[in-house]
Amino acid sequence: MIPNDPILTVDPWDDVCTTLSTQLMSLVPTLKYAPQGWPDPKWFEDTGVNFPSVFFVKVSEKGTNTTGRAKVFKTVTNSDGTGAVYFETKKMKYLLQLSVFTTCPQQRLDIGWAIKQYLINQIQLPINAVNTARFDFKGGDRILEGRDNFYRRDITFEVITRVLDGVQGYKVTSITPTYDISPTTTT
Repeated sequence: MIPNDPILTVDPWDDVCTTLSTQLMSLVPTLKYAPQGWPDPKWFEDTGVNFPSVFFVKVSEKGTNTTGRAKVFKTVTNSDGTGAVYFETKKMKYLLQLSVFTTCPQQRLDIGWAIKQYLINQIQLPINAVNTARFDFKGGDRILEGRDNFYRRDITFEVITRVLDGVQGYKVTSITPTYDISPTTTT
C-alpha cells in the first residue's frame, strides 16, 4: 500500500459527495449548501437563510469483489521517476437520494431538473486524481407538496465507483535480458 496516499485513504462515498457538492454548487449558483447527509431540523427554522440546498443521502450500499488483483486499473507517474500502480479491489454501488429543498416551487423544479439533467448526461465524474463515479438514474423522482414555507424534490441515482489499492514503484528505464533469445540454427 502507498503510505499517505489521499486516493487510498479517503472513503469513495466521501469522494463522491465532496466532488458532487463542488460540481452542483458550480452548476447551480443559487444553491447555498450541498452537504452529505439528511438535514438537521434546525435547517428548517429559517428557510430563507439555508435554502435552496441539496442533501446527499446514502439509501443503500453494496460491494462486488473484482475477479483478481492482477488487473491494473491506472498508473500514475511522478516527475521523480517513481509512480503509483492502482488496482481495483471492489466495485461499490450506492443508492443515492438527492433531496432538493427550496422556498419556491419554481426553484424546486428548475434546480431539480438542472441536477437531474447534469447527472443523467454525466458519463464519468472524476472524483479524485484516479477514480471516477458513474450515475444511473433510477426513476425515483418525486416532488413533494410544499409545507412550512419549503418545497422538496427527491431524485434517486445509483452511483458506481471503486475501492482501490495501490503500490508505489520506480519507472522502468531499460530492460536487460537475462538469457540469450537469439535464434539458433542447426546444421
